[in-house]
Amino acid sequence: MTHIADHPPRTRSGIGISTVAMLCWLGVFSEGYNLGVMGAVLPGILKDPEWHLTMVEAGALASAALVGMFVGGIGIGAISDHWGRRRCFIGCFALLTLTMAAAAAVHQLALFAVLRFLSGIGIGGIIPVAAALTSEFAAPERRNREFTLMYSGYAVGIFVAALVSYFLLARLGWRAVMGIGGGLAVLLPVVIAALPESVAYLLRSGQPEKAMFTAARFQVAMPAAGDPGPKEKGGSVMALFGPSLRRATAGFALTYIFGMILVYGLNTWLPQIMRSAGYDLGPSILFLGVFALSSAVGGVVLGAISDSIGQQRTICAAFAVGVAAVLGLSYHMPQLLTYMVVAVAGIGTVSASVLLTSYASAFYPPHLKSTAVGFCGSISRSGAIAGPMIGGLVAAQGLPFIWNFMIYALAGVISACCILIVPGRSAGEHGA
Repeated sequence: MTHIADHPPRTRSGIGISTVAMLCWLGVFSEGYNLGVMGAVLPGILKDPEWHLTMVEAGALASAALVGMFVGGIGIGAISDHWGRRRCFIGCFALLTLTMAAAAAVHQLALFAVLRFLSGIGIGGIIPVAAALTSEFAAPERRNREFTLMYSGYAVGIFVAALVSYFLLARLGWRAVMGIGGGLAVLLPVVIAALPESVAYLLRSGQPEKAMFTAARFQVAMPAAGDPGPKEKGGSVMALFGPSLRRATAGFALTYIFGMILVYGLNTWLPQIMRSAGYDLGPSILFLGVFALSSAVGGVVLGAISDSIGQQRTICAAFAVGVAAVLGLSYHMPQLLTYMVVAVAGIGTVSASVLLTSYASAFYPPHLKSTAVGFCGSISRSGAIAGPMIGGLVAAQGLPFIWNFMIYALAGVISACCILIVPGRSAGEHGA
C-alpha cells in the first residue's frame, strides 16, 4: 500500500489537521448545548404551568434524548464505516440542531419528547464519527491532546447553555434558551464545505486517487498494507467480540455505562440538587456552568497527561478524583469552595469520559473505530438514561439530596475499576 511519505504534498494546505478537529468541535459543541440545555432549563420546565410535570416525569423527559442516543450511536456508528463518516456527521449535525429548534416551539408534551428522541439520534451518531475523524487526521504524537481539545466542545456547549440560561431563563423562559441552541444550524454550510471524508473509507469504497489527494492535503499517512483495503467492508458489531477484542469491549462498555450514570445524572440534576442544598437559582445554574467549563479545560490537561503515563491509568485516576469531589459536594461549604469542588468533579467525571472515548477510538483497528465507539457509546446509554431517572426518583421519594451524590459517586468507583479490565495494549498496536 502506498504511503503518504512516498508522495509528499506539493504545498501545505492552509486547511490543516486542526481544521478537521475544529469542525468536529462545532458538532460536539452543538451536542453539548443540546444535552446541557435540559439540565439548565429544567427548573423552568418544572415551573411551566402548561405541563405540570412531576419530578419523575421530568427525569423521563430528560432521558428521551438519551434513548435516541442509544439508537444513533450504535446505528450511525456502524453505518458511517460503510457509507462514509463525512455524510453521517453532516446528517447528525443537521438532525440534532433542527430538532432542538423545533422542540423549543412545540406545546404538545408527547411531540416534545419525540423531538428530543430524534435529537438524541443525531447526538449519539455524531460522537463516534467525530471521534474517528479526529483520531484519523491527528498526528500520532498529538492524538490524545487533539482529541480532548476537540471534545472540549461538549463541555463548552454545556457551559454556554448554563450561561445563556443564567441570563435569559427568568427573563425570556426556557423555550428561548432552547431555541438559541437550534440556531446553531446556521453552521451547517461551513461543515458541508470544509469537512473531508475519511481516507480509510475512501480506500474501502474504491476511491484510491481521492484518498491519496485527501491524505496529501491534510498530511496524514495512508493506511498500512495490513489495514482493510478498498474492497473490504467496514466493521461489524460482532467483530468487537472476537477472541482478541472481547475483553477490551467488555471493559470499555462497563466503564461507559457507569460513567454515564455519573455524568448525565449530574448534567441533568446538578442545578436542582444544589437548589435543594440551599443555593439560589442563579448560583445553582452557574454550578452546572463551572462543572462543564472545568471539564473542557480538564480534558485537554488529562489528554496531555495520558500522552505521558497512558490513557488507562489517567482515566482510572481521574474517576477516583471525581468520586472524592462528588462526595465532597454532600457537605455544605462556603460558596467559593463549592465552586472549586464542582470544578474538580467536572474534571473527574466528564473529562475522564472524554478521554475514555479517545482511548476506545485509538484502541481498535481503523475499520472498527466508529463501530466500536458507537457500540460502547450506545450500550452506555443505559447508564445515561438511568442517571437522570435516578435523580428524579430520589427527589420523588423525598430523600435528602446527599443520596444523589452517594449514588453517583458509587457509579464513579465502579467506572474506575472497570477500565482496568481493558488489556494494557498500546494504541500503536492497532494503529490510527
